[in-house]
Amino acid sequence: MIDVSNLRVVREGKPICAVDQLSVPPGGRLAVLGANGSGKTTLLRVLAGLARDYSGTCRVTAEHRERTYVHQQPLLFRGSVLANVRYGQRPGGRDALEWLRLVGLEHLATRSTRNLSGGEIRRVALARALAVQPRLLLLDEPLAELDNEASETICRVLNDLPRTTIIIASPAPLPGALGEVAFSLS
Repeated sequence: MIDVSNLRVVREGKPICAVDQLSVPPGGRLAVLGANGSGKTTLLRVLAGLARDYSGTCRVTAEHRERTYVHQQPLLFRGSVLANVRYGQRPGGRDALEWLRLVGLEHLATRSTRNLSGGEIRRVALARALAVQPRLLLLDEPLAELDNEASETICRVLNDLPRTTIIIASPAPLPGALGEVAFSLS
């Protein structure tokens, strides 16, 4: 699914992301760990096809439309929580309400997105991303602002996606067993 070698992103003469070698098979899990400013978000943006100002090699077998990137500060559309999840829903897949149930937010389906906490926004953005049924799911600090129970719920949901390759950027090891391999950026 992903093969990266000698990847370098340099801005204003300063290296902001360096990855010598990285491979993730289809259905694999990878936790990209590192401090703020270590290049985690930049790596996710390169893998998503959103950043092309790099040197080296980055091969991702998923088409651009099969990749979903959830930003560390996700934005929701105006309207209801349910309308946001339905936005990219694929025909024949799980219903948007089912995705909300899985992330623990079914009870907020009719609520306006303007009236959500930071953790609720993250979970709605994740449900919306899952409704697209991506082959490659790129998550930038998805557990920030979540309590332990919500974090465990999200980890369970992600574990139940065996065909989806999942890359998660995080400043620290993830709670719950996602079966991921850790890769550290410094």
